[in-house]
Order: sequence, then C-alpha cells, then structure tokens
Amino acid sequence: MKASQSLPKPENWQDFESLCKKLWGEIWNCPEIKKNGRSGQNQLGIDIVGMPVGENGYYGIQCKGKSEYNDNQLTKKEIVTEIEKAKRFEPKLKKMYFATTALKDSRVEAIIRKKNIEHLQISLFEVHIYSWEDIVDLIFENKSTYDYYLNSQTFKKRQSIIVSFENGESEITRYPKFIKKSHISASKYDEMERNAERFLSPILKNQLKWQEKMWKNYGVLDFGGFSTANRTELNRSFIESKILLVNDGTEPLEHWKLTIHYPEEIVELSDENKERKGNFIIPSYRTINHDTYIDTENHLVEIEPRKKILVGDDSFRSKPIFVKPIAEERTIEIPWKLVSKNFKEEGILKMNIEPKFDYRRVKVADDSPFLLDERKRVVIEDFIEIIDDDN
Repeated sequence: MKASQSLPKPENWQDFESLCKKLWGEIWNCPEIKKNGRSGQNQLGIDIVGMPVGENGYYGIQCKGKSEYNDNQLTKKEIVTEIEKAKRFEPKLKKMYFATTALKDSRVEAIIRKKNIEHLQISLFEVHIYSWEDIVDLIFENKSTYDYYLNSQTFKKRQSIIVSFENGESEITRYPKFIKKSHISASKYDEMERNAERFLSPILKNQLKWQEKMWKNYGVLDFGGFSTANRTELNRSFIESKILLVNDGTEPLEHWKLTIHYPEEIVELSDENKERKGNFIIPSYRTINHDTYIDTENHLVEIEPRKKILVGDDSFRSKPIFVKPIAEERTIEIPWKLVSKNFKEEGILKMNIEPKFDYRRVKVADDSPFLLDERKRVVIEDFIEIIDDDN
C-alpha cells in the first residue's frame, strides 16, 4: 500500500504560481508554458497558459493561494467570476484549471463538475480543479518538478517572513462605496417630478418642497443629505486594511522596516476615513501610531516599529491603513519590501476592488455646463456617511 504523501505549501502566491508553471509544464511536455501577461494587467482569469504536446488549443490555469492557517476555500462567486473572465481570453481556451493551495472540499468540487458539464453542453472550455492534495500527488508523479520543489523547500532560508493582510491572506476583496451623480436639466427634472408626485407620501412631498426652495436659492439641487452642527463624516470610499507580518524563520528579525508602495490605482492614502466638523476643536497635528508613517505624496506606507526585534513565530499587526481606489472593478497589485539588519525580502499583495454605487440625480439649470460637457453629465464622488454627534 502506498504511504500517504505530504509536502509543505509554498510561502506566497508568487512561489505557488511558479510551482504550477513548472508542474504543468512537465505534465503537458510544454517548454513554451508561461505566466500570462505582466503585473497590473488584466489577465482574464488566467495566470498560466500553455499548449500541451499534441494539442491544437490553449489550456489555462487560474492559481488561487489560500492561507494554510485556516480553512479558507474557493467560493462559488470566485469560481463563477474567474470563469466569466476566462470566456474573454483569446484565443478561446480548450480547458481551464483551478489550482489552489486550499484543501480538498467536496462542495467546491461539485460546483466545478456542474460548471464543466454546462460548458460541454454548449461547446465551451472544460473546467477542472486541483486542490493541494491533488497537486502534491502530481508533484510526486513528476520527477523534475519533485526535485525542483524539494530542493527549494530543503534550503529554506533561516530568516523568513510572511507579509499578508490581517486575515493571513495575500489577496483580499473589498467593496468601497461611491456616489454616481447624474445631472439632469431643470425642465426634464420637473417633468419627471410631476409624473412621480402622485406616488409620493406627504413626508416626501414636504422634503421636495424644501429641496425646491434650495434650488431657487442656490441653483443646484443635490440629494446628498442634511448637515448638522456637530457631526462626524465617514468616507465609505476608503478601504480599511491592516498589514500582518509573521517571522516564520528560525532567526530573529532585527531593526526591520516594511515599505508598502501603493500604485496609481490607489488615489488617496490616510490614517483614518473620518472627519469631525462643527464646534469641535481639531488639533493641527495628530499622531495616531508611532509605528506607521504615511507618505501621501509618494503613495508610500512605512512601518518601522519601536519594538526593534521580532523573534521567530512572533508577529506584528499594523494599525488601520485607509486607501481610496479608483471607482472601477479591478485587481490592484501592491508591492512591498522589507529590510532589516541582516535580511531583506519583497513581494506583492493583491486587492480586488468591487465598487458599490449609490445612484443620485442632481437638478441643474438647462444651460448648465454639466450638461454641455458629456464628461460632466455623470460624475463619481466619495460616499460620505454623516453621523450626528449631538445625538
């Protein structure tokens, strides 16, 4: 009877992608196998692509790293999202593989099998999944990959770190909120209002009267809410995240500094997402956390803790870092670099952005420049949530 097989998982998603490229390159006997595109480009659900020997179409692999410290699994939404992206891959795929460091899960495998049948019935690419146990079996069956991977694990650095988000993952999905305003001419707006007025409650009718008064006085009617004397404004367009650094090596990390470089898709950085207004006394200088420094001009976050030594198996968790992304659905790659007394390392974190929009109409004059310029007809603004501090 064959003994059970096990291998340690790769330390980060970059190493996992490289392992998958090496493994399936050997399985497919495909020296031309390659990673798809470069960092920051839309990869259409495919991280690795190649044409197996004897085939006349491309096979694609979507690599999904999951933390080994929890039971995180692929979700149905993730699977469907990546498959939909892969449908736009050119030229059309013959097969798509999900390769994941997550453990085998019968529910996930059932979702994949059903998707595979659906695709076969309409002549689309096949869909398959290989969880970590499946991948380990393949590694043992392919000598070149086995030697490559065993060598990389045997000579693991005595100094080693894991940089991730707070949940231990190197890839997260966030849902920032934005306001999408459509500017509508006064004449068209009034016509819409008359058509809808018969369906309005008395309370809403009173609000409309108040808003009409604002329109006559100021020329712009915006359904953005009411102000209070003392209030806190929470900007829900900002994403909150914390950085987790774990020393998983055998040697202490001494006098270390972690630098995170946010790309241009992140339009603003801050140490908080709120602003207090009214009669509050706001200090001109505020120190939130002595460990974390934010360089808003250069889109940098530097973490240099007062605790200069991080021993093996110890961890450091940053204070919240708030970032505002472009209001578009995309995956943002965030490079990081760690330097210390005798060690340095670098890598990439991924942030999937799926913005949510609050649609609003703004009444403007018929000759308003907002209507003359097509780019100004619909504008996107931050979503500000107002909290009355007097209550």
